[in-house]
Amino acid sequence: MKLVAQKQRFKIQNFTNPRTGSVSWRVTGSKRDGTRIRENFSREHDAKCRHIDLEAEFLSAQTETGLRATTLTDVQIKLAELAFKRLPEDEDLPRAVDYWLKYGRQHRPTAEAPRLDAAVTKFKGWLDGEKDETGNGVCTLRDHSKRGLKVRVGIFGSGVGNLPIDEITPDTVESFLGKLNVSTVTRDNYKRDISRFFSWCMDRPRRWLIANPCREIKIDKGEKQPPAILTLAQCEALLRAAESHGVAPYAAVCLFGGLRPFEASRLTWDAVNLEDGEIRLEATQTKTGRPRVVTISPTLLCWLKDYEDKPFFPSNWRKSFDAAKEAAGFGTPTPEKQLVPWVPDIMRHTAISHYFRKTGSYGQTAEQFGNSEAIIKAHYQGRVTSSETEKFFALEPSQSQAT
Repeated sequence: MKLVAQKQRFKIQNFTNPRTGSVSWRVTGSKRDGTRIRENFSREHDAKCRHIDLEAEFLSAQTETGLRATTLTDVQIKLAELAFKRLPEDEDLPRAVDYWLKYGRQHRPTAEAPRLDAAVTKFKGWLDGEKDETGNGVCTLRDHSKRGLKVRVGIFGSGVGNLPIDEITPDTVESFLGKLNVSTVTRDNYKRDISRFFSWCMDRPRRWLIANPCREIKIDKGEKQPPAILTLAQCEALLRAAESHGVAPYAAVCLFGGLRPFEASRLTWDAVNLEDGEIRLEATQTKTGRPRVVTISPTLLCWLKDYEDKPFFPSNWRKSFDAAKEAAGFGTPTPEKQLVPWVPDIMRHTAISHYFRKTGSYGQTAEQFGNSEAIIKAHYQGRVTSSETEKFFALEPSQSQAT
């Protein structure tokens, strides 16, 4: 006869008192009458003895394999055994059933879950504009978001095996994330996009899943570093290089207007009002999905007038801007070239830091750059001096300096 290890009803947990720092051992569990046990011991030996006593007391009342009168069928008994094995505590079963009846039943899968490869292919089709089975559900995400989702969800689909998606667990996703040789921030971006994919799998009319495995995953991003900003010398070097490589309008609106890279990539002269000194960004252009009006400073106005009608995002932008960055001393360091790594959004961070120093207004700065006042207070105040800000806004185009 096969012997089956009996489930332990009580557990010993090691923990540290947050106030005193002392280490203790806690015995937890529930007696047959439902009484909760939560007892602390200063010595592990005492905790183990108490644990043995409680287990013996529980088992002495009734054997685990004893005969019982029941109206349950054999199938129901097996299902009950499976349910108890999946729950940390026996008394959680009634609450689990209540929760299912209230919330879960209406979201239960309505179709057999496909395998991951098929689900990813269908998800990418939806991102590309395909309608769902009802003829609705067209994707309204911005192009920037679609690109990120396609790349990260595609890598996830290739990295975990072609499992049925309802068999993918939090451990499966966590194992995949742990193998990525990326920064913590990028790992968190992967988790967010994978979670978006699973949410789509849960949505009507698919309803292939009843739970998102990413909900239980937490990415510890550690202490957040302050945003990197450019020095005055780096600002001037970058602007001169941008002029030489045909990307001066792009660099100017990012460095003096604080536009995000993808906001600047969608900018056209139709949105620039030089007469009233404004740039209007539509909801489809911004990260927040809300329109924003950027006030043009005298310095930015000077740059825009000198390069009026030159495209903000020329067809060869990538090659030209990479060349401009390298000419200014930025790029991937090599033994031959001692370059400074380029930080995404560094021009925007520089713009916000100088704008706040100039205005001293949390509200005005938040409105100008599409942030909250809390973000401005946390990351941008006191980053530059008044003298540096004065010199920063004195950086004019080469043509203006010549005159």
